[in-house]
Amino acid sequence: MVQQPNGENMIRVDVRTITLNTEDGNFSVSMLLFKDEAFQDQWMTVPSLSLDDNIYVKVYMIPANLMLRIERCWATPTSDPYSNIQYSFIRDSCPVLSSDQTLSVQRNGQGPEALFRIQMFKFVGGSYTNVFLHCNVQICHSGPAPCQPNCSSDDGLMRLRRDVPLSHTVSYGPIRRVLDQSEKNNSKLSAVPPVETFVLAGLLGVLLLVTGVFGRLWFRSRRFYPTYDAQLTLSNVHRLSEEVAS
Repeated sequence: MVQQPNGENMIRVDVRTITLNTEDGNFSVSMLLFKDEAFQDQWMTVPSLSLDDNIYVKVYMIPANLMLRIERCWATPTSDPYSNIQYSFIRDSCPVLSSDQTLSVQRNGQGPEALFRIQMFKFVGGSYTNVFLHCNVQICHSGPAPCQPNCSSDDGLMRLRRDVPLSHTVSYGPIRRVLDQSEKNNSKLSAVPPVETFVLAGLLGVLLLVTGVFGRLWFRSRRFYPTYDAQLTLSNVHRLSEEVAS
């Protein structure tokens, strides 16, 4: 487990390692991320990448005496590999993306580790800033020839479709996406209240002021009018009494 030194808020990277039980023994499979194409400089903190950066991924097994093949790889905005929001980039052991600039699988089914590079991306339709990677893996018990996928067939007939249990899934995350300038500007604008908010606040203030003025006048009228009415009533009584006496 890798952690980010960030004061009191410790951000941790969860690396989901699995153990596969085979007739040749138990094998531990895990995923690591690197900063360079030589897969030497490992990320020891939470990766923070822009959309122009590359993610260098290694999936490996211990002990390293059999062949490892990744069947499918995908990304989610949360740590849940079953999330409804998914982005698959390797399927049937072959890249889904046709551009080598976006995705390049350097090694798969040729040894005890699989290596690939993918350009950083973002999920559309939400304010997601985290990316979690997941890969289904299989272990081959024979030589590299039947384990290595054939991804050169354009029609896909030569590809072997395999159903891999989700329990054979390794994961890594989060990977932090650095906001570009336009997203930073939008976040700043969203933090500032719109003009309508100030207008409504001003109207509300005026309404409260007018209500307070009329309320005070009404209160003062309630204080003076009852006394005036009582004096008027008493004077009428006195006048009526005088008329009756005369």
